[in-house]
Amino acid sequence: MTRNGSLLHLVTAAIFVIAGLRHALFAPRAVVTDSAHLAGPLLPLPVAPQVPIPSFYLDPDNPLMWALLIAIWAMVLLDAVGQWIDPTDSKALRDGRPRIWPLIVVAVGGAALWPGLSGHPAVLTVIAGTGAGLMIVGARRAAGRHRPAIGFFAGWATAVASAALAQLASTQLGLPGHVIPVIAILPAAAVGMAAQLWIGPSIGYSAALIWAFCGLAISTMGTDPMIALAAILGISAMASVLVRAAS
Repeated sequence: MTRNGSLLHLVTAAIFVIAGLRHALFAPRAVVTDSAHLAGPLLPLPVAPQVPIPSFYLDPDNPLMWALLIAIWAMVLLDAVGQWIDPTDSKALRDGRPRIWPLIVVAVGGAALWPGLSGHPAVLTVIAGTGAGLMIVGARRAAGRHRPAIGFFAGWATAVASAALAQLASTQLGLPGHVIPVIAILPAAAVGMAAQLWIGPSIGYSAALIWAFCGLAISTMGTDPMIALAAILGISAMASVLVRAAS
């Protein structure tokens, strides 16, 4: 990894964190129903029809989703700083394996655009799906290099892309709002299982998806018990491949 590549990686990571932090802290809040305000902060908020489901990942409404987003920011930034200080993508250390940093720069750079695209599910699906695919490839290439941020980011990107796809399907097919979280979870779980088996012994990808499913369930399960069931199925599926990856 050249010094210019390390610098580009670091700058891209910083832009991603700044863009995400700015959106999460200062973007106008999505409108929720009066019943949500009356329910109090300790109860899950029902999904308002006008709230794009990807917003729950990019503009969190509960502590678990906030913790996931902060973990993403921290891991991406620390990985970039670590590669600046002690790069593992140099020709000597790669031992003939392909580079990882170009995939990270494209994926993380694209992710800086996600907050502004939550109301455009088609574009967000393409960009987030591309980022997830690139980082899944990166996670496989990073096997044995002690870089958990790559797989973790890939899992989160998979969840965001699936949420955007669910929002798009709802818009095109006129599905009721409470069905969208279910659609957001189950396809992500199916893709996630296949991706984790391909990545190999790295638990970051599955851990991020399980975390995302838990957070989405807390945000939305107040509207329909089926959301909780879908979350349980998704978490169980990812837990099974996580155990296999860990062993």
